[in-house]
Amino acid sequence: MNPFRKHRVDKVFLLSFAAFIGLLVTVIMAVSYQLSAREQATSASAYQQAMLQQLNKQLTDQMDAVEQTALFISLNAQLASYLTSKGDYFALKKARDELNRDYLAPILNSSRSIFTFQVYMNEPLQVDPNAAIQYLPLSQARSESWHAAVEKADSVWVGQRAVGSPQGEQQAVSFIRRINTPEGVNLGLLVLNVRMRFLQSILTEDNSSASRLLLDSGGRMIMHANRALPPGEIEALQQQVRGDAGHARQRLAAAGSQPAKDMLTVWSRTTPNSWMLVELTPWKEITGGSVRLAWTLAGVGAAAILLALVFTLYLSRSFTRPIRQLVQLIQSYAPGRPARPPQTEYRNEFGSLFGGYRKLTERIEGLYQSLEQQHRAQRRAEIRALQAAINPHFLYNTLDQLNWMAIEAGQEKISHVVELMGRMFRISLSGGETMIPLQEELLLVESYLGIQQAKWRSGLEYRIEVAGELRELLVPKLTLQPFVENAIVHGFHGRSRGLVTIAGEQHGSGMRLVVQDDGIGLRDDWQARKRTRTGGYGVRNVKERIEVLFGRPYGVELRSLPERKGTRVEIYLPSREDHGAERGEPHVDDRDRG
Repeated sequence: MNPFRKHRVDKVFLLSFAAFIGLLVTVIMAVSYQLSAREQATSASAYQQAMLQQLNKQLTDQMDAVEQTALFISLNAQLASYLTSKGDYFALKKARDELNRDYLAPILNSSRSIFTFQVYMNEPLQVDPNAAIQYLPLSQARSESWHAAVEKADSVWVGQRAVGSPQGEQQAVSFIRRINTPEGVNLGLLVLNVRMRFLQSILTEDNSSASRLLLDSGGRMIMHANRALPPGEIEALQQQVRGDAGHARQRLAAAGSQPAKDMLTVWSRTTPNSWMLVELTPWKEITGGSVRLAWTLAGVGAAAILLALVFTLYLSRSFTRPIRQLVQLIQSYAPGRPARPPQTEYRNEFGSLFGGYRKLTERIEGLYQSLEQQHRAQRRAEIRALQAAINPHFLYNTLDQLNWMAIEAGQEKISHVVELMGRMFRISLSGGETMIPLQEELLLVESYLGIQQAKWRSGLEYRIEVAGELRELLVPKLTLQPFVENAIVHGFHGRSRGLVTIAGEQHGSGMRLVVQDDGIGLRDDWQARKRTRTGGYGVRNVKERIEVLFGRPYGVELRSLPERKGTRVEIYLPSREDHGAERGEPHVDDRDRG
């Protein structure tokens, strides 16, 4: 739908310009934000990957050192001898103390990362979970969560956990290795506990506030800094990991007090199938500059829209003001009334429109006055001509004399017919009035039907069904009689019996009169045939008078009943009461013809 066809032009201009500029600014904001955010994410991920590779190398060096230490200790003959030795308590205690003093304690004291050793063995002498070197029963290891992984491999790293020490319980990352004889017999398990703070200091040595995770080759989290991920999030993260290095945008679910966030995930491996270091940075931090750029563009766009609206409003009003003035002149114009003078200050196309309007109204006024005079003269002449056809005064006087002559001659039937004819002409004269009450029109019709019954005897019947309140309304003189005459002369032609029904009812703001017969109906060419002058008035005379007096929607409608079982005439007239003055002057339809 074209808005220019329905709404005001100034509003369409205003809203169209505002919508266009708003859409343009929105598209620029969206494109700028997307491109800027993508560029910032790419730049940030490249920097983070370089940092992760450096940190990953340092962690790998430290953990390789821990693994080498564990391998060196597990192959020590003195440790294997102690784990397989038998004897009394004091001999075993002496062998353990010598092992700790001469071998394990020096290694532990020389390491910056390892703070406790745990040796799981059969029947340890003494269990101290807070010692620097702890000897624990092998049965206890079977209840640990990491035992299943040790059963499948000679060594395994275990993620962050709490471990006892001389300084109390501390967070550690542990490396566990099986202690086997050269023949492959398992003697126990060696656990090296690495300080968590030491590893975290490596992860955060660049003072970054980002969350970093260390995952082993199987995808299990070894340790984290700042924020830990639940297992489900780690699985979702691994589904996005492709290759040894890369970045992706990921939404992390809420965890504890941490709300859900969109994150930039960057990962890096030092070698294929090795440990992976992952860094999570809030997306808002990465795209903060893009958001500021988008808001800046939004501010500029709002200012541009405001300026465009002001300019468009001025332009649209300047353009539509003369159009509105011309529309107001057209709407207020009425022929015969003083018209407002059109604008003369315009020298462009609007000036041509106003000049054309002025010339058009002047010509309309001249034509209207001429047509009005012609119309009134023509209609009055038609009314007088039609009225003159039904004012035979001399016939009324002649019939009155014939009536007395018939009475003197004893011809009562002829006297009755002449009396009815005299009544008809008396009503038709009606003192020169054009409009008569419906009651008088019905009396005229009854007089005519009485004359016809004298000829038809009992073969002609009629019924008149008109309510009393309608009989007081005014109708044009000789409105019903021509149709009754037409029904008898043409509808009952060649027949010996017939029924004529006359009815009246209220219809909207007027009344409907119906004349119906059970004759032969209308011929197919009834409209094309020349009307007969039988009855002295004719159907065409009635139709033309109603058209002249009242105009539309009033008028006459003729139609045959189904199967040509008669004719039905409907006459629609306005409801007018007798107020004296209305019955003298003809009601010429002098409504505005322009």
